Amino acid sequence: MKLKAFLLFLFFSFGGVIYTINQTNHVYYSTLLEQKMERVVYGSSAPRGRIVDRNGNVLVDNVGVIKIAYHKPLNSTIQSELEIASLLEPFVKEYFLTLTNMKNYYLAIHNNGRELITEEEYRLWDERKLSNDDIANLKWDRITEDMLEFDEKERRIIYLFSLMNEGYSYEDKILLSDVSEEELAKILSLDIGSLTSVIEAKRIYPYGETLKSIFGTIGSIPKEKVQNYLTNGYSLDDTVGTSGLEEQYESILKGEKAKYYVNSDNTLTLIEEAKMGNDVVLNIDIGIQLELEKVLKEEMILASKKSSSKYFKEAYAMVGNPKNGGILALAGLKMANDGTFQDITITSFTSSYAMGSVVKGASNTVGYLTGAIEVGQKVLDSCVKLYSEPSKCSYQRLGYVDDITALKTSSNYYQFLTAIKSTGQMYTYNMKFPVTEENFKTYRDVFASYGLGSKTEIDFPNEDTGMKGSKIAGDLLLNFAIGQYDTYTPISLLQYIHTIASYGNRYALRLKKEEYNMFLNQVGLDSSYYDRIIEGMYQVFHGGTASSYVNKNLHAVGKTGTAETFYDSNYDGIVDTEVISSTLAYYFPREDPTYSVVIIAPFLTDTTTYRYPFTQTVSLKISSYLQSIGS
Repeated sequence: MKLKAFLLFLFFSFGGVIYTINQTNHVYYSTLLEQKMERVVYGSSAPRGRIVDRNGNVLVDNVGVIKIAYHKPLNSTIQSELEIASLLEPFVKEYFLTLTNMKNYYLAIHNNGRELITEEEYRLWDERKLSNDDIANLKWDRITEDMLEFDEKERRIIYLFSLMNEGYSYEDKILLSDVSEEELAKILSLDIGSLTSVIEAKRIYPYGETLKSIFGTIGSIPKEKVQNYLTNGYSLDDTVGTSGLEEQYESILKGEKAKYYVNSDNTLTLIEEAKMGNDVVLNIDIGIQLELEKVLKEEMILASKKSSSKYFKEAYAMVGNPKNGGILALAGLKMANDGTFQDITITSFTSSYAMGSVVKGASNTVGYLTGAIEVGQKVLDSCVKLYSEPSKCSYQRLGYVDDITALKTSSNYYQFLTAIKSTGQMYTYNMKFPVTEENFKTYRDVFASYGLGSKTEIDFPNEDTGMKGSKIAGDLLLNFAIGQYDTYTPISLLQYIHTIASYGNRYALRLKKEEYNMFLNQVGLDSSYYDRIIEGMYQVFHGGTASSYVNKNLHAVGKTGTAETFYDSNYDGIVDTEVISSTLAYYFPREDPTYSVVIIAPFLTDTTTYRYPFTQTVSLKISSYLQSIGS
């Protein structure tokens, strides 16, 4: 029985190895076989595809960079390579040496370190009492620091010599990069047959720092991803996308490397020429992007001059297409004390903030789904007083409100009553309000179905979902209902307003232009309720809290938000100062949503009476620009 089990184990283990070779790592092993059997090698990474905006404007391009490559001849010697390195040494601008490089060089120029081994040790080696490895280790250990004292010129020679002897002998070795045409002429005049010039592509950004963090970087394969890349046919020295869209769309952007046959004399014959990678077309409109950045900078500078905005250092804004989840522009800026700006757009996916009343469309959804809201029923705006808690009120007494006018005027009281009713309880003055984790889950599940607190599935690496409060308490559930407990990322607010525009259909956000919408979920709210949510959010811009934020003829639908939070004023790790953040999310026009706009101003003002109208002025400027360019 044990023998049968052992044989079965061997059979399945062998089958697993065969499957791995033929399926999982097929490309990797095929490439190795081709290199071993046919003596085929590949050139350096081919030019990558470009990144362009929706109108064909090139956002990321390539420029040719001259490099000097060395191909080792069959008759090469250490002395010939050192002579070449000596001739190229004046052209080395930067270099890096390891202890291994220097010790290998020492052995190369000192008869392979023969003098480091005693006659007795050589006798023991002859008698096979010491192995080759033993002798090599003795040599290595006996090379002292004093033996490795080289001047700058010789250190540059060591650097070049080390590059010549890396990897396989039949591979081209890049010795010099970013060579000028003048330097190239001087190098070619040396008439060294084993040296050739190579033109390789380097990334350039026609619009400077704009969206550079979103485009990402290229470089060497990260150590933690080496096996994955090798499995997919890459070489260790390949250049790949290491962050941002370069990483996200590596399979599209990467080119096909030139293919060579290694002749018997170690020369190369071209089999296939290199092919440039394919372009990636984005939804981004660079015109809108540049205007958005300009408006943000103007308004941040103006806000910084107000004493109430001393903690206001960063802001986000984005423009989207509600119909397909496309992102037309997104910007995050941080202003230093000297008035300069740092691009923090990438933190649109990772930083999170309390968003305030802008989320009340989702809060009303909870009320409709739980039966806590009775359509059209009016209540007199007031305050809620819970046992052992201070009163919670709207920003002012708003008179009678229903589910529509509560959105228009941003009644906190209405949302407090809704939250209490959603738990099956009715409000009474100074009541004890026990809640459960399930009560919070009811809200969080609905908010997540809008993208608030869940991944938007945007085509970008490393998206966060914000932070969930860990405490369970009645007053915190009330805070949640008005957007002042859990925190959400700026990008999630864009998906939220898109979902409202789509009557509860949530689609993934997209930087890359696609022919389809990736459907994520349906909120599950009847369209008649969406009619009321949209009517309430329409009235926000027509007699409500955002009456002067957008031209009336744009027929905008959305919501303002104000969140009271705390700020670490002296950077000691403790939040100690009460501040107010301002948010805004909307789309227009109501009947045919074409554009969406999100603006977030964290820590905009302290608690003084005057508040700089940052979101209002940014909204007016960017919506006017969008109106001027049409759809």
